[in-house]
Amino acid sequence: MVTTFGLSSSTAAIAVPVNPEISSSPLTDISADGLDEIGARASSESTTTASNRGLINVPGLLRADNGSTAQNASAGPLAPQDGAFEAANTGLTDSSEESAEGDAPALGEPDESTTESEDPESSESSESSEPDATDDPVVGSVQEETEDGTSIAAISEVVDVPSGNPSIVGVTYEGDTDVSFEVRQKTGGEWGAWADLEIENIDEGGNGTEPFIVSDAEGVQLRVLGAADAPAETELVLVDPKSSAADAAAVEENQPVLPPQADAGDESAAPSDEDASDSAEGAETAEVPAADAANAASADSASVKNASYVPGNSSVQNTAVKKVDKPSIGSRKSWGANENLRNGSADYASSVKAAVVHHTAGANGYSAGDVPSILRGIYSFHTQGRGWNDVGYNVLADKFGRLWEGRAGGVSKAVIGAHAAGYNTGSFGISVMGSYDKSAPPQKTIDAVNHAIAWKLSLDGVSAADKTTLGGKRVRTVIGHRDVGQTACPGAAFYSKMGGMRSAIEKMQDGGDTPDDKKDDEKKQDEDKKKDDKKDDKKDDKKKDDEKKSKTPIEEKYEGNVEQLGKPSGKEFKIAGGLGQKYEKGHIYYTKATGAHIVRGAIDGVVNEKLLKQIGFPKADEKDGLKDKGVYQPFTKGSVHYTKATGAHATTGILQKYWKDKGYENGHLGYPTSDLTVKDGRAEQSFQGGRLVWAEGYGTTEFSAEGDLNAGVEDLNPTDGGDSGDPGEGPSEEPTVEPSEEPTTEPTEAPSEEPSAEPSEEPSAEPTKTAEPKPTKTAEPKPTRTAEPKPTKTAEPKPSKKPEKTPEQKEEEKRADIIAEAKKHMGVPYRWGGTSPSSGWDCSGYTQYVYGKNGIDLPRNTSAQKAAGEVISAKEAKPGDLIWIPGHIGIISETKGQMYDAGSTRTNTSKRSYNWMLNRGAVFIRVI
Repeated sequence: MVTTFGLSSSTAAIAVPVNPEISSSPLTDISADGLDEIGARASSESTTTASNRGLINVPGLLRADNGSTAQNASAGPLAPQDGAFEAANTGLTDSSEESAEGDAPALGEPDESTTESEDPESSESSESSEPDATDDPVVGSVQEETEDGTSIAAISEVVDVPSGNPSIVGVTYEGDTDVSFEVRQKTGGEWGAWADLEIENIDEGGNGTEPFIVSDAEGVQLRVLGAADAPAETELVLVDPKSSAADAAAVEENQPVLPPQADAGDESAAPSDEDASDSAEGAETAEVPAADAANAASADSASVKNASYVPGNSSVQNTAVKKVDKPSIGSRKSWGANENLRNGSADYASSVKAAVVHHTAGANGYSAGDVPSILRGIYSFHTQGRGWNDVGYNVLADKFGRLWEGRAGGVSKAVIGAHAAGYNTGSFGISVMGSYDKSAPPQKTIDAVNHAIAWKLSLDGVSAADKTTLGGKRVRTVIGHRDVGQTACPGAAFYSKMGGMRSAIEKMQDGGDTPDDKKDDEKKQDEDKKKDDKKDDKKDDKKKDDEKKSKTPIEEKYEGNVEQLGKPSGKEFKIAGGLGQKYEKGHIYYTKATGAHIVRGAIDGVVNEKLLKQIGFPKADEKDGLKDKGVYQPFTKGSVHYTKATGAHATTGILQKYWKDKGYENGHLGYPTSDLTVKDGRAEQSFQGGRLVWAEGYGTTEFSAEGDLNAGVEDLNPTDGGDSGDPGEGPSEEPTVEPSEEPTTEPTEAPSEEPSAEPSEEPSAEPTKTAEPKPTKTAEPKPTRTAEPKPTKTAEPKPSKKPEKTPEQKEEEKRADIIAEAKKHMGVPYRWGGTSPSSGWDCSGYTQYVYGKNGIDLPRNTSAQKAAGEVISAKEAKPGDLIWIPGHIGIISETKGQMYDAGSTRTNTSKRSYNWMLNRGAVFIRVI
């Protein structure tokens, strides 16, 4: 049965309302009709690669490594249809270029014995091939295997696709899996080859595959390969994004970065040879003419919530990098994005330090007018099918050289996308629509991608020639998706262009021409500007001469402000690399770079030499008119804000950047209420609405003003705002676990054994018999009385009692009890500050309760719980140990790579992967 539901679209987004439709159907069983389709059991070029692909940063390393396919991958020469494996794995890097890390091998080394493949488009050739004789038999009937011996876990019937516009197809499922997914299209009554649908789990929303573009087809079919069953709740998802009369106008208004190679005035003009070879499905539709003016992308007004920052300045600052002009980028509104479909607001990094290049996968035979429809389809699949917050990519490029805004939040800002698991923060994800394993995108598309990356990286002074650290890994600043994940993306042919792309981007950043060559009048403007600059230089020289006069800059500033400053006190003095002068009602501070500025009132009361060294000298006088009658003064590296209620406090650095993105005093944080403290690799400052903590290696975490409840950050998980956690930063008292364990085990049991066994026997016999003087015979009963009972009464019970259990046994029992207690409470609602299963709890409330039930008293907050135990390595971690990052904590489960935790209102109390915590440098703690 197919369940269909409509998605409402914002009429403000596009001229003609469009209602995308999503259809979903189960993909957990083998459809008899589907298996009877011609080529349903055909092997495919992707079978080998899919069975051996494991996405890095994905729970359980989702791999299809059943015995049969694993053997096929290494059993010598491949069958003819598998020859494409060689093509897919050669030419991955430019011969003159290093890999992303400089020394890492390209994904997949070709087998020297592999021969060139026949046409992969023909499914008949693959049907006639025989399984390799060396393959071991696979459990199941012959009908439930592909021709190369791979088990078919599930296969769909033929699914009809919409006519008249492209559609998007993909798979969603629950939990981890060891299977792979494949799709094929039916066009003109003929089936194409099976193609791999790569698993794309980004820790945001549910598990599933990448979206696959279906164009000019009448039907599709999907299958699940692998010895294991299809995962729970596996569904085939089909998105019909519909077409709109506004699509053509959107395409016309969004000017390609380079002029089309065909005649711009003739839509029927034949495509170039490069464009014609671009499509795996057939000939490319001719270019749609571009408008004279570019349609500048509008910055989305999404509010900033749950922002996660990388520590310090994340960009690779390079003074040689020149600002590159922004290319034309079509806005979300232009392609018809319904903003009601977004599942949250944009998250921001402190800066962008690398660009990651992708392809979307699927058909390349789309027309220019199809592009807005495809964008809506990808958007609906990501948000409604997968449950993501928004489109995964920051920007998308089509094969016609046009750029389009993807994820909301503003293309000029450091919006955190969902395109590379573990590497989203601080990266710019750009994806080209289509598949590029066999042929690269047209040059005009590569030029557009180069221009977008050159512009984006130049905003933060990042050079394409540099390397940086992204997600804990040392990589180039311009990389392909496969450089940070075991995936074929962006396709072998496209990836082979990366070396030339870096060189082109570097040239743009060095001041070379962008793909949009400068017009004559722009060149003239540049020349005029150079002349003006020379005149300005002469003026500056004259100004320097004029400054050589009797009065100092501080004295000149004082002349017009005598009344508000009062009389001077003493002489000008040197301070923090500049000059200062004290007056009755304040100071004037001066440096050559900032000039002379007045500091008075409450702000003057906090400014001293130490603070000037921290936030620099004032670059303007005090300004008022802020919320709650507040005033502030800007300094070169920070600012000082004051209200009567909060006093005067300085902000600077990464915490000020976070506060800025939250709206300064107009946001939920309000004004600062304490000074900044920096100690031992950590910075902290309190505000009216929360407390900000930056820890080296973890970034900035926000807590409530009281310091005991999370405020504004429900989930620290990088893809949907993160997993919530308690505050509580900094060391606590000495661990209380070991002292409380010792008295309740050995000391209490040993004393209770000895007195109750031997002492109670002997005193009751000896005193009563020794009162009689004579009995010589009493010596005989004594041995019979005391020898026999003693071994039977005292020796037997001892081995069966707890003291005889080894410490290892006791520890295992304790761990088993903790896991059992943790399991009892699955599904308990998440509640900030909660500590009870009846009313809900947060992460540390949950761990405190579970351990408390097992005799271990943990402190209330996450960092105190961390300090209450011993830090251990990941290899040492066992079920029942804790896993911690600043602001969140969980209990290691009995399943490898998973934990029990109270994560957020989205996850509540559940068992899930802790991989996202590892990406943030998680620490394992032992309290047992």
